[in-house]
Amino acid sequence: MKNAARAVFQNNELLRHLDSAGIDRVVQLATRRSYDQGAAIFTEGDPAEAIYGVISGQVQISARTSGNGEIFLDAYGSGRIFGLISGIDGLLRCTTARAAPTAEVFAICRDQFLRLIAAEPRLSLGLLAVFCQRQRVVTGLIVGEYAQRDIPARLAHRVLELTGVDPSGKSCLDITQAELAKFVFVSRQVVNHYLSEWHSRGWVAKSPRHLRVTDRQALRAVATSADARI
Repeated sequence: MKNAARAVFQNNELLRHLDSAGIDRVVQLATRRSYDQGAAIFTEGDPAEAIYGVISGQVQISARTSGNGEIFLDAYGSGRIFGLISGIDGLLRCTTARAAPTAEVFAICRDQFLRLIAAEPRLSLGLLAVFCQRQRVVTGLIVGEYAQRDIPARLAHRVLELTGVDPSGKSCLDITQAELAKFVFVSRQVVNHYLSEWHSRGWVAKSPRHLRVTDRQALRAVATSADARI
């Protein structure tokens, strides 16, 4: 288990400033947890008891709207850290984290994590880097993705962002069209329309719960077009 923890935490965005001994201290604090399909790791309004790192699978982050709807904010794969905001300030969770479809994670108790920050000043550098990077993402969502882009550009941008590229060179995502629609604030039917068109053009390959990007350059052109239209 400890070897798996080290593999996850090594070169992680939060922990990359730590030396080997510092990584070892983090590993000693981590406990492993498994979540079945759709299980909640924490829900909006819960007390903050821990921070988490994804070992395998995927974790989706969502929030409730004022009309009691749900929007998806992000998806984290192996090596990513989540639950940091409440894990640092101690306030109630402002988002929900669910396994999507399943996930194995490491948890570090909040009190232990705060003591670790005090003992490892270099960890603060990692925290600052993570929060700055995520603030840039939020700013991009507000200014670019939702204020200036039309639907196909928003969808292409989100698909590219969520799939990423794994070490094998593939560009895949386990997600339903209904879930993807919540990332872009549109209906499932709208998502299906554009994915079907992109599938026919050879840009993506889709199945009920799987999406693979086959032409990232084509989607990148849609995502950055000032007037992206199909």
